[in-house]
Amino acid sequence: MAEHPNATAYRRTAAAFRAGDLAAIEELIEEDVVWHIPGTNRWAGDLRGREAVAAFLAGLIGTGFWLTEHDVFGNDEHVCALSVVGIHQPDLEVETRVVNVFHFRGGRQSERWFFPESLALWDQILGAPPSEQA
Repeated sequence: MAEHPNATAYRRTAAAFRAGDLAAIEELIEEDVVWHIPGTNRWAGDLRGREAVAAFLAGLIGTGFWLTEHDVFGNDEHVCALSVVGIHQPDLEVETRVVNVFHFRGGRQSERWFFPESLALWDQILGAPPSEQA
């Protein structure tokens, strides 16, 4: 059975992130996209719009953040990605599993929710909130 085109679009987005290709990502998400980021980390809250999502992703590039997919499946409206995310730095190496749920519109992401298995590790991976950064 062939993969749904929306699942393939998500895989293309993840591959573009790993390649540092923010321009490709911007083509795969809606202009009015909303990402809901849980936790108390520096990125927690709702990111609204392509520019905000691009800034989030640009902020992860070069930090040692990594992402792999365990499984991705979708239909005309939704995609679910079962992933493992982590960070590899000299003084910090942690990972957690994450369920990602997406709304898709016209073959592009319009909304995303992250559900990490460990919120404490998720917060470590994404970094301290601005009030706690040195």
